[in-house]
Amino acid sequence: MCRKIKSYLLFLLILVFAFGTFASYASSINDYEKQAELKIDKLVTERFTGKNDFMPVLIMLNEQADVEKVSLQTNQKMRADGYSAEKVRQTVREAVVRELEKVSESTQKGLLSYLKSQQKKGNIKEYESFHIVNMVYALAREKTIKEIAARREVKRIYIDGEVYLIGDENEVEKAVEPQAPSPSDIEWNIKHINADDVWNQYNIDGTGVVVATIDGGVKWDHKALKEKYRGYDPASGRVDHSASWYDAWGGRSTPYDDEDSHGTHVMGTIVGQESNGRNAVGVAPGAKFIAVKGLGMSNNTDSKLIRAAEWLLRPGGSTANAPDVVNNSWGGGSGKDDWYKNVMNAWRAADIVPVFAAGNHRGSGEAPAGSISNPANYPEVIAVAAINSSNRRASWSCVGPSPYDSSLIKPEISAPGVSIRSSVISGGYESGWSGTSMAAPHITGVIALMRQANPYLTVSEIETILKNTAKPLTDSRYRNSPNMGYGYGAVDALAAVEAALAMAGPQTGTITGRITDYNTGSGISGARVSVSGTSLSAYTNSSGYYTIYDVPAGRHEIVATANGYQSESRNVTVNANQQTTVNIALRRVSVTPTPTPTPAPTPPPGQKGTITGRIVNTSGYGIGNAFVYCGGISVTTNYNGYFTLNDVPAGSQLFFAGAAGYFSAIGNIEVNAGNTINIEIVLENPGFSGAGGNNIGVQVQSIPEP
Repeated sequence: MCRKIKSYLLFLLILVFAFGTFASYASSINDYEKQAELKIDKLVTERFTGKNDFMPVLIMLNEQADVEKVSLQTNQKMRADGYSAEKVRQTVREAVVRELEKVSESTQKGLLSYLKSQQKKGNIKEYESFHIVNMVYALAREKTIKEIAARREVKRIYIDGEVYLIGDENEVEKAVEPQAPSPSDIEWNIKHINADDVWNQYNIDGTGVVVATIDGGVKWDHKALKEKYRGYDPASGRVDHSASWYDAWGGRSTPYDDEDSHGTHVMGTIVGQESNGRNAVGVAPGAKFIAVKGLGMSNNTDSKLIRAAEWLLRPGGSTANAPDVVNNSWGGGSGKDDWYKNVMNAWRAADIVPVFAAGNHRGSGEAPAGSISNPANYPEVIAVAAINSSNRRASWSCVGPSPYDSSLIKPEISAPGVSIRSSVISGGYESGWSGTSMAAPHITGVIALMRQANPYLTVSEIETILKNTAKPLTDSRYRNSPNMGYGYGAVDALAAVEAALAMAGPQTGTITGRITDYNTGSGISGARVSVSGTSLSAYTNSSGYYTIYDVPAGRHEIVATANGYQSESRNVTVNANQQTTVNIALRRVSVTPTPTPTPAPTPPPGQKGTITGRIVNTSGYGIGNAFVYCGGISVTTNYNGYFTLNDVPAGSQLFFAGAAGYFSAIGNIEVNAGNTINIEIVLENPGFSGAGGNNIGVQVQSIPEP
């Protein structure tokens, strides 16, 4: 009996232990399921219906690449070794992409295998792996989404949400906007930010810099854009879209824009200008552009924009093709949403500047506090507000603070965004466009100017310069600067570029080479070699050799001129503390002698006059950087071909004008002491039908002052 009781008690103990273990196990499972559910964003769970429907989601993995560390280490090492800015940037980008791919490939294997098996079972329609952020897109059933959330490598599951282009605002602010300019004029908004002063004073127009947009597309062959498109070679007429265009929205291989022309208008504000200088609608007309269609008239999703951003790290399969700055005139709602944050971190690590429109408030009245759109509200991006020609913020321009940091000034900066004229898909231009979409491309263009001025600038340095050089703006709502409406103020392109140049310090190199006769190969003695847009020049020795010292690092045009020869130019990149060789062969031309007038009596010493005018081509358009000489005084023309020669000795003086790609003009001109002569010189292109090949002996005629 005792033995039976002991056996019975032992059985009860085992049963209690087993039940306790089972209860503990069940509780553990329940906790695990709860933890998995917490990984699913509420925007996903709100769509759960219990019907096991398909839902588009973004699956964020726990491990993310430490691209900031990789970028910093690579950058410091390359700079210490004395490499050029271009080489440093490309090497950094390669290192960043390698790190991104390494992390995604090593951590996504299990998840991708699972997704593939579920696709075969019909629980997943499609999926796509990304590496710019360690994330996977999937169109999965509700039950499968919950199973994915339970995986250890998964951190968070977001809805593949919708975004929108920040379009044109029909409501025009009550401000006196300038009259629409004639086609030959520079647009009011370009002058307003002093971009034209940068062109004229420093010969900086974005040359050597690549800009990009993620937008609705672009009409790449618009007359204001065609020669700025990186995929087009003006010399041969060949077009290659492979590394300059990507359609993340529709998959088409040839660039196009939606019927609303949004992307074409935005791109025009960044780089637009016709080859003859007319319709100067863009901030950085010397820059090249590439474009990504990330949005359409509908069906705009987060995953498409991640795909677009990832392509920009390596256009056409090479990091060497990546842009310097990307304009984003799109956004989602306000508030926190981290789906694009790591994407922005990757861009910054790859030295790509992210610029975003702050957003347009769609309700009535003033944009409320905290209305700034996402991702513009990220600390990692530059957000842009819209102002009119009177420097007043547009009422619909969204404002801060950012939900990520209420003390962070958002937006950072303001730019013209009311009544903007730019290119459209019809092939013409439209005025009156308004929106932060129109403001953001001004900042993108200014950054292109800054990068040309100082190629070594980092993303953080560019941000700092923009803030420090902005013109503070306030109003009755925002009484102190900086503030959450205007940021640090209105962008000043001239001040920003001058600050960029100052930060560059003594970044100079040397240009050396030989100027020879095209036919004989013999050196030309006494030829003048100059660096366009600067006072730097040198003359060749008896064998044709020359050296120009202390040339600022960066992209330059080198012009060679010699008496009796057609001038020639070459574009060259000068690297700091390095020597660059530029050899140029000049073609000899015959000069039709100009009758020598009877010399005027030599005026008393000190008597001088002034010559002003313009150098134009046969179509009447100004020729920039033309060399003008008279009586020992020389200058180069400004961006539109205008020049002024001061202190020219009075009397009959030899006058010379020449420019790369044109026949020179030479003749005599009578300079009267104390007077100003206004002249216009027409230089003929060798291909001009009326040029007659060698007819360059032009008698300069003075034109009376109007």
